[in-house]
Amino acid sequence: MAQREWESTSKLIDAAIGILRRQWPMTIRQLFYALVSAVIIENCLRDYKRVSRAMTIARHDDRVDFDWIVDRSRPTYNADTWSNLAQVGNYMERTLKSYRRDRWQDQPAHCSLICEKDALTGSLEPVREEYGLTLRALRGFDSTTGVREVADEFVAAGQDGKRVVALYLGDWDPSGECMERELRDRIVAAMCKVLEMPEYASHPLLDIEMRRVAIFKDDIAKFNLPPLKVKNTDSRAKKFKRKHGNMAVELDALPANELRDRLRGVIESLIDHRAWDRAGVVEEAQRATCQRYAGLLRELGQR
Repeated sequence: MAQREWESTSKLIDAAIGILRRQWPMTIRQLFYALVSAVIIENCLRDYKRVSRAMTIARHDDRVDFDWIVDRSRPTYNADTWSNLAQVGNYMERTLKSYRRDRWQDQPAHCSLICEKDALTGSLEPVREEYGLTLRALRGFDSTTGVREVADEFVAAGQDGKRVVALYLGDWDPSGECMERELRDRIVAAMCKVLEMPEYASHPLLDIEMRRVAIFKDDIAKFNLPPLKVKNTDSRAKKFKRKHGNMAVELDALPANELRDRLRGVIESLIDHRAWDRAGVVEEAQRATCQRYAGLLRELGQR
């Protein structure tokens, strides 16, 4: 801790550490909402900036592990280069230790994750990695390229005879509710183009399920989430308030562990566990075979 750190900052950092130890990885916004729910700070921009500054201090002086805070808003792009063939062999051996078979190819359902917010993908990464799923952040109503990618994926899965389920995570507000519905319509329209059929034609492949996992109106009271007033500037506000009332809440406000556990529960309900376990046995055999070939390549490069 800095020698002259304000007592209020130290208390804020201590409270944040207590939350992070239970719920990491979290984004700064998720941590902010958790602190608001715990009545440690207020739901305002000033205190959001306080949390951000406090976490910068705490990470630099090692009170908070860098892995506890995730930020996917600033990606890094690197080129993969090698000095010799032996390095390639070593790399292959290390990589193959984490080789995994696509267990979903043996499943009756095809599952895909769609999140309204790019910043939350880091917090969802443990679940995505655990189940080997695709996670897309389709922000706003203009993700044309992303929608086409989803359409290609869903058409291919349907043609393989699979039931297609998209698990959706978004804000509880006029735009979030509308986005979920419109996104499904846009995906179906894009699938029609892929299949070269009239838009919204009747076809079994177009019968996809878009299932909201979070967030819901009931979560506000259940988890004591800090609600936001619906913005009247949103063209969808009037209809939303008439149906749901004047309270909205951001996806980030839901406790990180609850969000991940809820997602795991839905995914587990879609899995045929006998087929899943069988695929794991095949995976181990394939990994062992590939590692033998990687070893041969490494030996060849050392000659």
